[in-house]
Amino acid sequence: MGNESSPTDINKTLHELEEIVEKIEDSNLSLDESLKEFERGIGLVKTAQQILLHAEQKVALLVEGANGKPEEKEFQLNEDISGSE
Repeated sequence: MGNESSPTDINKTLHELEEIVEKIEDSNLSLDESLKEFERGIGLVKTAQQILLHAEQKVALLVEGANGKPEEKEFQLNEDISGSE
């Protein structure tokens, strides 16, 4: 994954993940093949989490300033989703 991600990156990742789920649910894969697809799916989930985390970090919040006008404030992410395994 590069430094910049676009909505198509997350859409592509989610689409691939959906295909894996369907493949595992709807086909007669061997246990070994199912595990390989599952591992690939876990990798895609981690990729999707990183894309979303990157997007969240770029979000700016508009808050009311001292003069009553909106001011831009950087969004602070309070939880780390990448460390949950």
